[in-house]
Amino acid sequence: MYANGHGSSEIVQFLNKNNYLSPTGYRKTGIVQDKNKTSYNWNEVTICNMLKNEVYIGNTVQNKKSVISYKVKKVRTVEKENQIRVNDTHKSIIDKDTFEKVGCILQIRGTNTKAKYDYLLRGLLYCYHCKRKLQIVLKRSSKINAKTYPYITCSNAKQRNCYPLNINYYKFEKYIIKIIKNICQTYANKEILYNIYKKYENKTLDVREELKKKLEQIDWQILDINNNLDKMYMDKLRNIILQEDYIRISNKLTLDRTNLTKQKKELEQKLKLYEQNLDTKNNTKDEKEVNELIEKFLKLEKIDKMYLYRLINKIEIDKNKNVYIHFNFAKLNSINENLDEFISIEEIIK
Repeated sequence: MYANGHGSSEIVQFLNKNNYLSPTGYRKTGIVQDKNKTSYNWNEVTICNMLKNEVYIGNTVQNKKSVISYKVKKVRTVEKENQIRVNDTHKSIIDKDTFEKVGCILQIRGTNTKAKYDYLLRGLLYCYHCKRKLQIVLKRSSKINAKTYPYITCSNAKQRNCYPLNINYYKFEKYIIKIIKNICQTYANKEILYNIYKKYENKTLDVREELKKKLEQIDWQILDINNNLDKMYMDKLRNIILQEDYIRISNKLTLDRTNLTKQKKELEQKLKLYEQNLDTKNNTKDEKEVNELIEKFLKLEKIDKMYLYRLINKIEIDKNKNVYIHFNFAKLNSINENLDEFISIEEIIK
């Protein structure tokens, strides 16, 4: 139900209305559904915890919580990377694809599902400058009995030294869906896609070569500094240079070497990222998934949230109302760049 767009509050109402017992009730009675149920009702906290529980896909996760110390009995949640996780310890009852879809929706929307108006793009919109989520608020004109309309805004922008934003949500949504469909249709045309992606791939290869040259230059600079430090040390031992001069120059060279080492690390991370984008194995899996998504997405008469969340990572809007669409797939992002990533929406605001 959650993967198909139903919120946790709606799921709670469905379970309680149809007399399903909560997990506590099931453990105590062994009954799933009881027409005479008087207790063991569901709540949203239980639903949200179940949606994130890996036990349903066959994984065992331990060390989720720990005591601060033997003196302080207060319990704290352990960070995910420090938890003990063992995969495939038992038979799963939920397929991993569905679990990942739900995880994606949870990450974007958060666990707050009590919003009165569940807008299609809610949870995907971000401010380009402060990187915070944008809010969708209802506003009305000063006219008597005027209707309210949802607007996209960056809340408390002035207090955070950010830029104010005021965009009609429905016009914005219509325009964004049009752009996304254009990108998806371009992707569906394999000949156009191939030409675009080859250009993107060639550009990536050029960048990789440039990064490798810079790394090679930095390695030579670091080697030169090390050689100079060795020579200076020998000169100091032979009393060719004074102790204070040795300390002054060596400190400067050491600082230069530290800065170069930092630059080298940053360049290596960039190079690793580019090489990952060209990983043929990942691209094969990525292409298969995006092909299925695009095909289903283009067939939809009404846009489904689940497919939208799986396609798009986030949508950023800047102070000049330029839009930056970030997809979950490298190939779609490459097409997006060629279709003018900086899409102005001034015309829809008028």
